[in-house]
Amino acid sequence: MQVIASDEVRSYVEENGGVLYVDAHRRRCCSGAITILDASTRVPADPTAYRPVGSGELPVRLRTAGQSEPEELVVELKGLHRKRPVAYWNGCAFKI
Repeated sequence: MQVIASDEVRSYVEENGGVLYVDAHRRRCCSGAITILDASTRVPADPTAYRPVGSGELPVRLRTAGQSEPEELVVELKGLHRKRPVAYWNGCAFKI
């Protein structure tokens, strides 16, 4: 899996704990189930459920809960007043 992140994202992660945790979880929707990604630098309750992904430029740990993995994980910073990391599954906000 390729992790794509800007220098701004790498700096943010380094200043806020050093590791980005990405959790892929399924949600029910009106047209079926979708997979949503939550990204955070806060250590989750069970960090052993996350495994390292990517090339190592940005320390990323991903939890897919048995689902397939994206070919590409894109990470950006979003927010006007308070920046926060947002992850995209193959460039999309969610996976159907």
